[in-house]
Amino acid sequence: MKHLARHRSGVLALCCVIAAALLVLVASDVRTWRTTVARDDLRFRVLPAHRGLWKPATLLPGDPAGLLLGTGDTLDYRRSLQLFWFSRIGSTPESRQDLPTMRAETQQRLEGIAANGHSPRERSFAANLLGVLVVTTPSPGNDNSALKAILKRATDYFRQATRLDPSNADAKQNLELVLRINGSSGGTLNKDARSGYGYGRGRGATPIGNGY
Repeated sequence: MKHLARHRSGVLALCCVIAAALLVLVASDVRTWRTTVARDDLRFRVLPAHRGLWKPATLLPGDPAGLLLGTGDTLDYRRSLQLFWFSRIGSTPESRQDLPTMRAETQQRLEGIAANGHSPRERSFAANLLGVLVVTTPSPGNDNSALKAILKRATDYFRQATRLDPSNADAKQNLELVLRINGSSGGTLNKDARSGYGYGRGRGATPIGNGY
């Protein structure tokens, strides 16, 4: 009996040591997540097309720290914003998507965030980018019906953005621009008009407060 008791005590002690080691590793991975997200948010503000952002080098397989933190929504949001930037420059260093496919995926991702984002500010940011994406997508230059449809969709997105977050200055400016074009006689979405739409680079491409 004494031998069995010592054996059980030894197994229990070993389990405690393993559990303590796992907790230390999880804590280390949590710190890695927080540091990586904060660092890469700054990198994204400076260089949106930077490769390999928000990919922490965690220690434990399966990334239990990421599961505990609930990193899925945060990463989806940030990667959607980066995909928007790739669609702006017309290519992505991480895949070989053609531009129409890239724009379609960007729109789908942003629509999901605009509808179900973490906060009104985040949803507003996504809605504004949707408006920019619509109004900067190439379209037939002399097709008045296509132009009207583009302007209406963009207007709806910019209005949605301002309703979600009245402090979104980019969305307000973009709404004013698109309404001005829509109200002008013979207004067109030429290159100069398209380039006038703002999307937040100068004020930070990710809303503050969503890190870990």
